[in-house]
Formats: sequence, C-alpha cells, structure tokens
Amino acid sequence: MKNLYKEDVRREETPFEHIALAFSGGGFRAASFALGVLSYLYELKQQNGIPLLHNVTFVASASGGTIANAMYAQHIAGGRTFESFYRSLFDNIDGTRLLDQVFKILNDDSQWTDRPDKKRNMINAFAIAYDTCLFGGSVLGDLEAVEKESHLEEVCFNTTEFYKGLLFRQNVKMQKDEKQEKDKDFRFGNFKIHLDRAVASHLKLSDLLAASSCFPAGFEPIIFPDDFTYSAADTARNRQALTADVLLSALHVQLSQLDRQELDRLYGSDQVDRLIRELPPLPQPSDITSLFRPQQKTSRFKFGLMDGGITDNQALESILDAQERRLEGDSTSFRPFDLMLVNDVGSDFMDPYIPPGNASSYTGLKGITIFTTMIWMFVCCIMGIAAVVAGFRMDFETELLRRLAILSGTTVALLSGLLLVMLWAVRSYIRGNIKRIGGLDLDRNFSPEIVSNLFCHFGATPILVIFRLLRERFSSVLILNNDIFLKRIRFLLYKSADLSTRYTHRIKTNHIYDLAFSNDCEREKENHPIIPVQPGRHMQIVAEAAFRMGTTLWFDKTHQKKDTKAAIIACGQFTTCFNLIRYIEELKMPDKERQGTSYYSGLSEEHRQKVDYLEGRLRIDFERFKLDPFWLYNRYGRDFHIPDFTRGDMENFELPEVFKGLR
Repeated sequence: MKNLYKEDVRREETPFEHIALAFSGGGFRAASFALGVLSYLYELKQQNGIPLLHNVTFVASASGGTIANAMYAQHIAGGRTFESFYRSLFDNIDGTRLLDQVFKILNDDSQWTDRPDKKRNMINAFAIAYDTCLFGGSVLGDLEAVEKESHLEEVCFNTTEFYKGLLFRQNVKMQKDEKQEKDKDFRFGNFKIHLDRAVASHLKLSDLLAASSCFPAGFEPIIFPDDFTYSAADTARNRQALTADVLLSALHVQLSQLDRQELDRLYGSDQVDRLIRELPPLPQPSDITSLFRPQQKTSRFKFGLMDGGITDNQALESILDAQERRLEGDSTSFRPFDLMLVNDVGSDFMDPYIPPGNASSYTGLKGITIFTTMIWMFVCCIMGIAAVVAGFRMDFETELLRRLAILSGTTVALLSGLLLVMLWAVRSYIRGNIKRIGGLDLDRNFSPEIVSNLFCHFGATPILVIFRLLRERFSSVLILNNDIFLKRIRFLLYKSADLSTRYTHRIKTNHIYDLAFSNDCEREKENHPIIPVQPGRHMQIVAEAAFRMGTTLWFDKTHQKKDTKAAIIACGQFTTCFNLIRYIEELKMPDKERQGTSYYSGLSEEHRQKVDYLEGRLRIDFERFKLDPFWLYNRYGRDFHIPDFTRGDMENFELPEVFKGLR
C-alpha cells in the first residue's frame, strides 16, 4: 500500500460523483449484505433520476464479498440489467443449493475427466460449481475494456498467496485507461509475484472466486498453476486450452534470498547447476538475478492461494491502493474517489476464551498412558497368538472349545496388533516419515534427539491429559486465527486509513452491526453535534439477526426458518441508508482545520444542491425502513419476479433472549 501520510493534493470537490465500494469476506452473509448495499444504491436516485449506483467506479472484495462483486461485474460487462443481477445472485445463494451441487461434482468421476490437472478436492469442486451455476465459463478477459457503456472502471478480487505470504490482487480494468502503460502498480498479483495481464485475462472467474473465498480450515489451498488450467473441452466458449506451461511462462517472481533452496524451487536443480557454471567467480547479487530472471520456471514449481480475508478481509487495502494510484495523476486517467464506502460484515466483537473447568488429577484408570496401552496390547497380542497355537496343538474336551480358543485368540491378536500398528503409524506420521503419505515432519523443525525425547515424555503422559492438551490448543488456535488475528489486521488497516488526512471526508464504513443492539454503546459514544436519525426497534431486531449469522456458504433449514437471508439483505439496505445520512451530516459539521467552517460549505452551489437532494431522499427512505425494514426487499422480490419469493415479515423475528429485559 502506498504512503498514506503524504501531503494532501489539490482536487476538485465533487461529492458522490466517483464512488468506490469494498465488500468484506464472510460467506453468504457477506454476499447477501453486499446485495443489500448494491440494491439500495440502485434504489437511491439522484436529481437527474440516475441511480447513485451508476456513480460507483470501483469495487474491491474478499472472500464472500467476491461472490457479489464478480457476478455484478459480469452482468455489467454483459450489458445486463440490475434486475437480472439481483435475481441471479438471490437465487444462487438460496438454501443449500450450491453446497449440494458441490458434493455432486466432488463425487462424480465424469466431472474430473476433462480436468486432469485440477486436484479432486473441495475447493476445486466449488470452482466448478461456481463456473456452472454463476459464470457459465466466463473468464477475466470478458470484463476487460468492454465496448458497452459501463459505470465500473475497475474491479478487484482479493486472495492471499502462500509463497511470500502477501495480498494477491486479481484485478481488471473494465474501461479503457489512456495511461494503462504508465500504471505500473496495477498488477495481477503483487510486487513480489504477478502474472502477465494478457495471460491472466484467460483465467476463469470461477477459479478467481474460489481463490478469493478459499478460507482456512474450511478448504485446502487452491494451487497455481494446476488448478487454474483447463482443457479445450472444459469451456463453454471453445477457447484454446490453458496449460500450466503457459501460466508459468507468464509468471514473474522476484528473487529475494538468492540461495539454492529458492533457486531449486523455481528452476529445478539441474538447470540451477548448469546456470551456476555461467556465473563469474564471487558473483554479485545483480549477476545472479539478471542470469536467472529470464529463465523458464520448472514445471514442478507451484504455490497455494487462499482466502483474501487472511490479509485484508475488508478489501480496505485494495481500495486505498486504487485511490493512491488515482491521486498520483500520472498513473491512470481514472478520477480519484469522492467516497470510499467500506461494507463490512466482520466486527471487533468476539466471545472470550473460556478455560475448561475439568480439574481431574487423572489417576487410576484415567491415568493410562500410551506406553501402558502398548504394553497391554503387546501382551494381549502374544496371548491371542498363544490361544490360537493352543487351539491347533492341544486336545480339548469338545470341538466347540477348540474353535472358540482359535476364534477368540485370533480376534484378540488381530485387534491388539492392529492398535499397535495404528500407534506406530500415528508416530510415523507425526515424524513425517511415511512414504507417499508424508506427515507433520517434526524432524524439519526439531533435532532427532528432541523428537525422540518428546515421544518418550508424551508416551508416559496419561492419554486423557494428551486429549485435553490437544482440545485446549485446538480451541485457542481457532480463536487466535478466526478472531484475534483477523480483528487485529482489521484494526490496523482501519487505523491507517483514519490517521491519513488524505482520506478526510473521503471514507465511510458501513458495518452490518451498526444498527444492531450489540452496537448500542459504540453508536451512542460517537459525538455528533447534529443528532443523527435513530434506528427503530424493528430495524434493530432485524440487524441483530443479520449480525449473528456465522460465516457459511449456505443457508440451512434453520436459517430459512428464521428468514436469515431476508434479514441480511434488508440490513444491507437500511444500514447503507443510515450511514449515507450520517456521512452527509459529517460533511456539514464544523471542521477545526477549516477554521470552523464545514466541508459542505466549501462546495459549489450545484454540489450543495445535489447533496441536499440525496439527504432528502435518504431521510424519507429511512422513515419507511423504521416502519417496515423489509419494504424494499419485498418490493424487489415482487417487481424482479423472484421465483417462489417469500416476503420478509417482522412476525418471523423477535428480540434475542440475551437482550430481553435490557432493551
């Protein structure tokens, strides 16, 4: 990201004329909230009767927000109506339809015959489902500089590369940029690793969405280049095949360490050996980079891509980077943004870690260790073998007793032997020395002596203690990854934007929880000289229901019964209305840096009239939302002819139990 603390530049004050949107990650909750935001911006008309949505020139997204972003960009590039987009996204995030399609693909052998390079796993099954259900084989190039009139100039789908651990921007310019060649910071990737734009244009939108929404624990990484290839048969438009060799030849990786491990990974040991012989004695780093940079990468080189939310779940860094490129003036012909609206279904709220209350001393039977188990299993195995031998060699009073001895001995020997083998396999897997299976490879991080000592010590530890240790670590790591790390990154990005004077009156957050009961304290803390509009009780109940949905890629029967999708879309609509009113109020507040005058007072008469007109429309709509939070949701469901549409109704919602008696 560019330096946010440079001196501000002079620019024309044209509020609301050039708008950028950022859509956060968060599964179907994020996609539904984004649909609510877009639909309200489409509903909100300017003085000239044109929807405010048509002033949006840039959209960035991560994870679930990319579902809405990519589908909207595809519809705009194809010259289709907003109604078509709304209906398509609404239908495709219905129930478990997408999830059912994914498992059907995963378990269907025929789906993988035309995709020999794609690994048969969950994230690629989702990519194929996205291609089938959402995009119909469209590629990134279908969005590029289209001839049709488009209000979007640029879109960006965030993912995270697991080679250097950096944000990886999958972006495209949807309008012609006269200064395209000078825009050196506009890359498909990042400054460490990026792909030529001409080749990137052949990548499927479905694979880009899969890379953006590939969240940890839920999915494995999607692998470049293998999972981004397709055969000629694997496209609805009869395009040429996209091979791994083509992708690797267009990939640029900036060398950093210049050691054998890095070079072998990129170019293969044989080629590295050959090239090293061409280097002068005691070569300089520049000699090494100039020699290796033009070389073809080995076909064994691969790297993983995962959820854009890992590095920037709010897509905030991408939207600020795009603004900086526009502010420079020489990089792009696109105008700077007047308003950057950051739409976020994440939050800084979290449930605290609660230590387990089990204070057992793990004595007696609870104190059984792995070594004890192995000894008993060994003894049982020997006894079982002895019983089998006795059954064949000793005389028994009846044939039945002999058979029972052989059967019971065989069973005991097999079960105890199987458990011993399983314990050995687990030990080998942890050490990482099972051929073809791999493992955790402890020897890579610890010396063999330390690894042996660890196995000896843990072998003498009660098994229940080990289970407790693993359970506590697993639960704490989940909180660390899913809450603390993401919230810390979120805080730092927001703080960077807040500290920069370049974004004063240019940025506004739009959180799913802004009007929820959970946010009452924070909302009341904000000091507004002008008392803003206040949410109605029905709005707060709906906002709370929307905020409390977790991150999933489905609306299950419980969600459908509670009308969760309706709540999130409606929340996106009325929360956007609320925050645009608040944004205009902030424009009208006296500013110390302006000697007590406001930003609004410095505008031209024409633009003050535009702001006043929008404020009037917003306040009228907000009063309607207070009476019925679902008025716009229900109207679009009817007017856009949503199949089997069910109206949103407050009868399906009630005050959450945790707030009863408090609100």
